[in-house]
Amino acid sequence: MTIPWAKPLVNKRDIQYLNKAVNSQWIAMGEYVHNFEKRLKKFLKVNYLGVTSSGSAAINLAYLILGLKPGDELIVPGFGFLAAANVAQTLGLKVVFADVDPHTFCVNVDTIKKVLSKKTKLIVVTHTYGNMCGMSEIVSLAKRKKIYLMEDAAQALGSKYKGKQAGTIGDIGVFSFTATKTLTTGEGGAICVKKRSLYNKLILYRSYGYTKKRYYCIVPGHNLRMSNLLASIGFSQMGRLNSILKKRKKIYSVYKRILKSDKFSLQKFEKNISSIPWTLSIKLNKNFTQKSRNSLISELKKKGIESRNGYYCPNELSIFKKKYKLPISSDLSKRVISLPIFEELKVKEIYYICKKFNEILNKWIYQ
Repeated sequence: MTIPWAKPLVNKRDIQYLNKAVNSQWIAMGEYVHNFEKRLKKFLKVNYLGVTSSGSAAINLAYLILGLKPGDELIVPGFGFLAAANVAQTLGLKVVFADVDPHTFCVNVDTIKKVLSKKTKLIVVTHTYGNMCGMSEIVSLAKRKKIYLMEDAAQALGSKYKGKQAGTIGDIGVFSFTATKTLTTGEGGAICVKKRSLYNKLILYRSYGYTKKRYYCIVPGHNLRMSNLLASIGFSQMGRLNSILKKRKKIYSVYKRILKSDKFSLQKFEKNISSIPWTLSIKLNKNFTQKSRNSLISELKKKGIESRNGYYCPNELSIFKKKYKLPISSDLSKRVISLPIFEELKVKEIYYICKKFNEILNKWIYQ
């Protein structure tokens, strides 16, 4: 038995729509781009949204339409996928990292306040592993300080905070549809904004800075568009998105029922937040080191189970020269391990994963 950490499901219906897009000969921009955007807007309950060539492209677009300039300061979580920080580096922006909560793995208003300054132009919150941040206090802080707020909802499509979809609460929300994501187009992303003025800029910067007048540029833009081919897959998958979300929640509930030990704790999901787990994330107890966590990953692989380590803390990465005080992020990077969640994961496979995980832990010699 071999169980991957993630497994994209492109079914027959998806392929039928893809073939329609191919046969239409509109393989770049086309009607499926518009139709996918329309379905996404309806699901998220937003007015202004555009799909992009990737999640990172959506982040790049966000920085451009906000008018951020080299040297401008933004706050990014110290634990999580670092796309927001990476893109900021390429644009010459100054990245300041905020530490995270040791239980939710997400930033909160207190960790943000510790690094907030008069130079802060943007706060980026990442809903890591699908777990939503406590948004009310963060939104209030951003409004009070007159700072833009962006949600990185790449891993959180379908998660809700007080009835509002992830990515729709801040000024800007970005999404990713890569192969491991809840909804996948292979590569792809989306960006939604609250203001019409930002949406108008989004459309310009996404496509070379062109107006409706062919080849006429009024701003220096990029080609950050999603193709009609990829959009056709996204359009198709939107038809079963609610079913996908239900399956993920069911898979998580089975894991939660079986996996219990004093040797680890599951990522905490607050009761008043409806988060959709993107993966099953576990924090090993303090007896474990980075070395022993990595050995656990290797042992699981021998049993045919793919798992992944936590995200590296910025202090461990050479691209971030400044050393930050991020004790919790650093600790999580060493002791977090994530287990598979994907649409086709069977209950018997979950039992097998849990059985082998517990067996390895029960005979583990800490090192």
